[in-house]
Amino acid sequence: MDGQFLLTAALPTLAPGGTRRVGLGVAEGIRVARRTELRESTAGMLNSTTVLDHRVHVELANRLGRPVTVEVRERVPVSSDTDIRIEERPGWQEAEPSDDLPPSTRRWRVELPAHGAVELDGGYEIRIPAGKTLHGGNRRN
Repeated sequence: MDGQFLLTAALPTLAPGGTRRVGLGVAEGIRVARRTELRESTAGMLNSTTVLDHRVHVELANRLGRPVTVEVRERVPVSSDTDIRIEERPGWQEAEPSDDLPPSTRRWRVELPAHGAVELDGGYEIRIPAGKTLHGGNRRN
């Protein structure tokens, strides 16, 4: 920053053309607000399926005097049970396969102009048949 090194980090030896990701910490000039909402309902004949509707809302604001690229990552649940369905909302993409990211990672990549703002919406529904629900419900508290 301003021609000076603020910190140092040890990097491993890389082969020619190799890459390594180094986190630089929080950028104070980028404001991020993440809000989630969960709605639980039932669906199907005789209300036999529990539907957990998860919504994710992210607000980004660039307070810097130059444009920036921001990548927002979110994870969606996975289930090995074929009866439990997870349906994603459109708007985000699967992240590129990587050693440090699980396959359930989704992302938004946004170009934020100087002093610009954007709102992102995503989410997923988890549909659980009546025979697979937890005794006493799926409460989080």
